[in-house]
Amino acid sequence: MKIIAYYLPQFHTFPENDKWWGEGFTEWTNVRQAKPLFKGHNQPRIPLGGNYYDLTDENVLIWQAKLARKYGVYGFCYYHYWFDGHMLMQKPMELMLKNKKVDLPFCICWANENWTKAWADYSKEILISQTYKNRDDWKRHFEYLLQFFEDERYIFLDGKPVLVIYRPDLIPTLKEMLEYWRELAKQHGFAGITYM
Repeated sequence: MKIIAYYLPQFHTFPENDKWWGEGFTEWTNVRQAKPLFKGHNQPRIPLGGNYYDLTDENVLIWQAKLARKYGVYGFCYYHYWFDGHMLMQKPMELMLKNKKVDLPFCICWANENWTKAWADYSKEILISQTYKNRDDWKRHFEYLLQFFEDERYIFLDGKPVLVIYRPDLIPTLKEMLEYWRELAKQHGFAGITYM
């Protein structure tokens, strides 16, 4: 058995978060604002040494990979946000891809939901919507993912890159899209794709 930890790449600033939540917002903002909900609930939690790291610092990515290995984590599963070619929070994963010193196996989880304000104020307001368009969009998406699949650190099962889809039930054309991606994977020399 191998432990693969989900990796939320929201610990850095990016323009959409500045627009939607205020300048300088990161997940650390939420951590700092946490309140105790019951007696003995130790909140807010301060990271060890006050290390409110920034995931656009490649030294942080290297440190995290070393820390994961030290404590028995086999790999990271990076959350990936794709909205018809518009991406959010992709920079940490792209930095990791370019830096081989981030020495840890990885795979990708496509977090395929609309972004809303629900987690903050229970609003149904959609900030950016998820659509699944057509084969042209599916191909562009696959071609973006391909650079990761081709990396020697990418996690494979039975000769196929592992791709997790967070909410497959939301994809009306799921079967057609997955079959198309399998075809494209085979065209690029893989045995297919392992979906989870």
